[in-house]
Amino acid sequence: MPEIFEIKSRIDGLKSIHNITYAMQIVTISRIKRITNQLQKLRESLVDAKRVLGRLLVEDEHIRTAFFNPELALALPPVFILCFSNRGFCGSFNQDVLNQFTAWCHSQNIPEDSVELLCVGKKAIFVTKKRKARFFAPQKDLFTQEENLELYKIVDQYIKEGRRIYTVQFEFKSIISQRLTIEQFYPPREDAFAPYITLSAPVYVEPAFKTAQTNMAAFYYRLKLLKVIQDSISSEFSQRFLLMKSAVDNVKSLSDELNMNLNKERQRMITQEISEIISTFKALKKQK
Repeated sequence: MPEIFEIKSRIDGLKSIHNITYAMQIVTISRIKRITNQLQKLRESLVDAKRVLGRLLVEDEHIRTAFFNPELALALPPVFILCFSNRGFCGSFNQDVLNQFTAWCHSQNIPEDSVELLCVGKKAIFVTKKRKARFFAPQKDLFTQEENLELYKIVDQYIKEGRRIYTVQFEFKSIISQRLTIEQFYPPREDAFAPYITLSAPVYVEPAFKTAQTNMAAFYYRLKLLKVIQDSISSEFSQRFLLMKSAVDNVKSLSDELNMNLNKERQRMITQEISEIISTFKALKKQK
């Protein structure tokens, strides 16, 4: 009997865990849908920005060269933007980002402390530990427009200083697939604009052609940074959803196993009671 009570107690505990993890799973999937819709629109806007900027760059060879091969301050260390999570329960998300950065430094024979880090996300300070870095995190789980603009101002200052900038983040493919990447943020890669740098009908720009190119370039960098952040956030929520789903499945599997053990124990007790009744009946019959 005590064993049955213990099994029932464990089953009740698993039901509570199941309810909590399932609720977290539902909340996460609803957020994923909203965030991925925003990401899709942002990707479309980024393609449009590349198309417009590519059309403007093709008009002037000198400006195109300055855009893709700007004068860099090689004496200053490059900047790495590491995108970490804002919350926990997302598996090895943060450690994978840090490991990717470390592996890149080793492959390039660059000491890790010789680059400047801009760590984005609330969990960054716990993952990087004693590393010297600059930290930026939103007040809540998602970035507001004001926070996005504040982060862009930091990155824009690095661009004005002529720093090389790289991003390390998860790129969202689908809810079950995210790819960890290191991308060159600044200066931009010319091959990424290859499909958009084409001559077509003449372009007329007001008030000034060069002003339009400058403003469009700034708009492109801001969209690019937004996409990096949105990719990272979408991947974070996706990995949290998968972790919660795995937890729900494990709890259900364990609960089914305990129910089976409970039924076996009940059957064993019933069989034992029947055997005792039969034995007692036989003993009484012999006495008569």
